[in-house]
Amino acid sequence: MFVAALIALQGCAVNSTSSQVPGYNPVTEPANDTPQFRMDQQACWHEVEKAWPQAQQNNAAVIQFRQCLLNKGYRLLS
Repeated sequence: MFVAALIALQGCAVNSTSSQVPGYNPVTEPANDTPQFRMDQQACWHEVEKAWPQAQQNNAAVIQFRQCLLNKGYRLLS
């Protein structure tokens, strides 16, 4: 029961718009679905938010978000 609740909470955290560029949910290797990955997503999102406060869905903002994750060593599948 605890494991099911934990998985449900993780799903909510991954799909939270506060941790990613709205409209873009990067797909990564299953091994990267960790609390550290979600923290890195939030850190990258904050960088993008500073650079693109009014246009987070802009292609350039998505590119910057992806590049930030790549710079942190993640391999993105989408």
